Amino acid sequence: MATGRFLAAALALASGPAVAAQTTTPPAPPAPSVVSDSALTAPQQLVAIDGARRLNLYCIGAGEPAVMLEAGAANTIETWRFVQAEIAKTTRACAYDRAGLGFSDAATRPADVRNMADDLGRLVAAAGIARPYVLVGHSLGGEIAVYAAATSPKDIAGLVLVDPAFADDLDALEAALPPDKRHAIADAMAHGLARKRVCLGAARSGKLANPSAADKDCVSTASDPNKLDATLASAARKRLADPKTWEAVVSELEAVTPEGDHIDTNSAEIDATAFDFGGKPLVVLSRGVGMGAPGAPATATAAVEAAWLAGHAALATRSTKGEHVIAPGARHYIQIDRPRAVVEAVDEVVKAVRGP
Repeated sequence: MATGRFLAAALALASGPAVAAQTTTPPAPPAPSVVSDSALTAPQQLVAIDGARRLNLYCIGAGEPAVMLEAGAANTIETWRFVQAEIAKTTRACAYDRAGLGFSDAATRPADVRNMADDLGRLVAAAGIARPYVLVGHSLGGEIAVYAAATSPKDIAGLVLVDPAFADDLDALEAALPPDKRHAIADAMAHGLARKRVCLGAARSGKLANPSAADKDCVSTASDPNKLDATLASAARKRLADPKTWEAVVSELEAVTPEGDHIDTNSAEIDATAFDFGGKPLVVLSRGVGMGAPGAPATATAAVEAAWLAGHAALATRSTKGEHVIAPGARHYIQIDRPRAVVEAVDEVVKAVRGP
């Protein structure tokens, strides 16, 4: 059963370097241009996509093909702040908050890949973003990007997948574990989902506006892999007190966790994306630092990473112009740890789409 999900960033498990595949990106300093906090702490362009429901969209730069940035599970546009302004130097670059997250309106349907990809398509059309465009997806956003490319191929000119989740990734990672640990990852994910449901209940009862010691982890940003500064962290804590945020987070995780309510629907939808991209430019970026997986023993990190990279290598073969690149020194959030690697991958795909 395909159960692609937000795995590596769920728990930050430090370990040795990942098993290398094709190392082509040297370590690089952060991109010099960063989106300002003011653009990330207030709504930007609120675009109605189906009547009254609106998604928060932030576009900068000019040119074609446009680049759409699709965040990982439970993430908002701030996850792209180190790369969006750099991409905008050469073309239009757009990031958005999925339903219920950030400054977008609450979701009205389950957050499975079909619904999220449908929202993306509606947003692009309603905002007048030129098609076809280049789609960049991180983690769960990678699965959304693949689904969008499979179901709306004329809209997508090229893809950049940033340490993406992929079909059957849980099966692949569990197969890399010792037999007595095969269910460790699924168990850890189920535990994480259960805790998120507790946070949702606390938010609905108003407890997170002034959280008790038992609920403080629900609004904590201390371990956020997006490395938020004080201003962004304060804004994030306010959003985490809002029930709509936790409704969206829980819904997204229910679609990718084996114990989740929407996993069967989500799995069937992901299975439907087993297709070739033809000659569309495609770059699959993988982390270069081994992280293992939630619940997996540290001794299995190398095997888990090898399975993760093998899945990425297979994704790259779906296009005759596919490329698999390792980002040395980067963990799961490559756009935060090594933003230049993401910018260079996007530039490569944009140039390929434009042609000679």
